[in-house]
Amino acid sequence: MSSRSPWQPRLSEPSHGSVYERLAQAMRESIAARELAPGDRMPSHREIATHLGIATATVSKAFSRLIDEGHLSAVHGSGTFVSDFAQPSQRDAVIDLSMNVPPPNLGIGLLSRSLARIPQAFTGQSLARYTDVAGHERHREAFAHWLTWQGVQASRDTVLLSHGAQHAISLALLAASGPGATVCTEAVTYSGALTAMRLNRQIVQPIPVDRYGMLPAELDRALGAAVRTTQARPIVYVTPTLHNPTGATMSPARRAEIVRVCREHDAAIIEDDVYSLFRPRGTVPLQSLAPERTWYVNSFSKSLSPSLRLGVLVIPKGEGEQVRLGLEASTAAVSPIIAELVAGWIADGTVGNVGLAMRAEAEERLQVAKRLTGNHIERLPESGFHVWLPMVRASAQGVLVEAARAGVLVTAPSTLEVEHQPEHSGIRLCLGAASPEQLERALQTLATVLARTLPV
Repeated sequence: MSSRSPWQPRLSEPSHGSVYERLAQAMRESIAARELAPGDRMPSHREIATHLGIATATVSKAFSRLIDEGHLSAVHGSGTFVSDFAQPSQRDAVIDLSMNVPPPNLGIGLLSRSLARIPQAFTGQSLARYTDVAGHERHREAFAHWLTWQGVQASRDTVLLSHGAQHAISLALLAASGPGATVCTEAVTYSGALTAMRLNRQIVQPIPVDRYGMLPAELDRALGAAVRTTQARPIVYVTPTLHNPTGATMSPARRAEIVRVCREHDAAIIEDDVYSLFRPRGTVPLQSLAPERTWYVNSFSKSLSPSLRLGVLVIPKGEGEQVRLGLEASTAAVSPIIAELVAGWIADGTVGNVGLAMRAEAEERLQVAKRLTGNHIERLPESGFHVWLPMVRASAQGVLVEAARAGVLVTAPSTLEVEHQPEHSGIRLCLGAASPEQLERALQTLATVLARTLPV
């Protein structure tokens, strides 16, 4: 694991231009002279600004320039490192396995044809005013039909549209209980949800998981303690299908047990089902088992494209007023043009066809991961585009840094942990963004890093 470089921040000659350009040039010169070696962790923006007596924003601008040029690599949660690929012609050699997105399966031709049909659904007058903050009725009707097909109890009146799953989760966290509430969630979980909980000043309680997800007995104890110590209604935020990051999927029996525990303590459930595309046959969403207490979240980012930024939130009956207030406070409304685009893809079968292609590609990519890093994968999911490599925190941090030095970015463990876990951490590998050739190369590199970094 690389330590911080002893590099002393400096500025180049004034002839190189503005202050940020002088700092950027000084870093280039130090990298070329090997004063900054590949893998060295840079001082923080604030440290450099203090040392040179300049604004932090100026330092950030210089760092951004060198990252764009390929001289530096930013590793989320760990810092910025001197890249092994310092020449501009080698920028593309850095392969990102840290972002959990699907492969590109929407062609430009399909998008062009679909966009051409959209004007027929609107009039000039309708586009000149805001729609209902919850979304246009016909779009909510279309998405309710899509959700019903997946086993969700949904109707136009219980479906609200959001700017992606992150927005829907934030709305549900506030509407289901609010500040001061205890939120029980998996000990490692989606970083966006953790950020929302902390911003809401909610108490985040980690629950251990096994191969089937959240442990009911541990959840029972945590909810019991929350009910005794706080006035606010407790919340359970859970990802039953293809849990992020561990890949665990709840069995039908585990789903029923989680619902039973939540009913016993009158806990609200926020079900993150963005991976519903990969739900095994014979399993149903928690919302279908407990619609009276479940806030159900889904989106099209994992099944179509992350650029759509369109999510759905199915609310329990009678909860509309509070969540509408949250919508009004956070957004005017989702784009009716994007909603129309996706509703059309539901109607013409595009969503279903892309889903089949996604599942087939996921299975192929998971087999590549199994072949090259299988000894380190705790459980290989049946489908999906991420796998979890459990290890102690020190080892995970070491793999993170060494992989970055070798040109492979992986998810920083600290971004996924509810609390610091020295003995129970790991590395998430996201398999969707890279091309098949890049994925093969990245996993081969990572296998070498794992063999070199982890104790035998």
